[in-house]
Amino acid sequence: MNKKLLVFAFSAVLAISTTGCSPRAFVLNTVMGTVDPYFHGDGIDGTKFEQLTDKVYTFQWNWYRNLIINTDEGLVVIDPMNAQMTSALKLELDKKFPGKKVHTLIYSHYHLDHTKGGAILRPLNVIAHEKSPTYWNAVEHDGVLAPTRYISGDTVLNIGGVEIRALYLGLSHTDTLYAFHIPSERLVFTADLGLVKTVAPDGVPDRYAPGYLAAMNRIISLDFDTFVPSHFGYGVKQDLVNWRDMMEQGRALAHAAIKDIGGPGVRENQMGKYFDAVYYPMRERYGQWHGFNEMFVLNLVRDIIGEALGD
Repeated sequence: MNKKLLVFAFSAVLAISTTGCSPRAFVLNTVMGTVDPYFHGDGIDGTKFEQLTDKVYTFQWNWYRNLIINTDEGLVVIDPMNAQMTSALKLELDKKFPGKKVHTLIYSHYHLDHTKGGAILRPLNVIAHEKSPTYWNAVEHDGVLAPTRYISGDTVLNIGGVEIRALYLGLSHTDTLYAFHIPSERLVFTADLGLVKTVAPDGVPDRYAPGYLAAMNRIISLDFDTFVPSHFGYGVKQDLVNWRDMMEQGRALAHAAIKDIGGPGVRENQMGKYFDAVYYPMRERYGQWHGFNEMFVLNLVRDIIGEALGD
């Protein structure tokens, strides 16, 4: 690992000296050149409105994705995300369902990148976990449409002849997180819990690992076919199983590395040793997944810190 770092450092100095760019510009260009391909590219940028089952649709806006359910009482939308996304979604809904109102808007959890822009849809009802206002009130949350109903624990919603099971996932990715199971459509929607052949962004920083694993296992135990995550593409149940296995392998390797090498900061070149212990087995199995190269180090750091803290 020391040799690799030396090569990188030499290359960096050479690039700065030959291009004439400042160290700040070089670092910024290097980082953005690495991270940008994760969030942008063919099949990611743009919008797409698709029908998944008889009653369920999904709308993709760049790397974000939400769920729309067509019921006899009106439309149900899970997660507005932001004003730009809901503005684009509203145009699609008006074309596909002219004159049909949004009966219910549901927030999967309190995070601001999932809860802004809902007013554009003019929903009759807005549902969120009862703890959400505690978090919203602590930050600037303009653009979050206030809920008309708060729920806690597992909640069955019957809207226009469609049963929507809101499954409370406890302390996992926040303690306000719900997944949504629609039994008649054999479909599950999750927010920030599972992706399809894609490495997690930033290691899912707001994650309590034991609860996160329990949440994934609970969803996997359900009877469903179609798996729709809130980011990137959608797939089938096995995709969630594979993603759970990937997250747990990274965590297990980090745990073993700490036991073998010691806790962070105890020895010289600690992160380099962690890298070697985790990178190669993960690359062998998941190196072809979207974002592996761009997000590996961030996932490694998150796993090492999480395992060291018991988080």
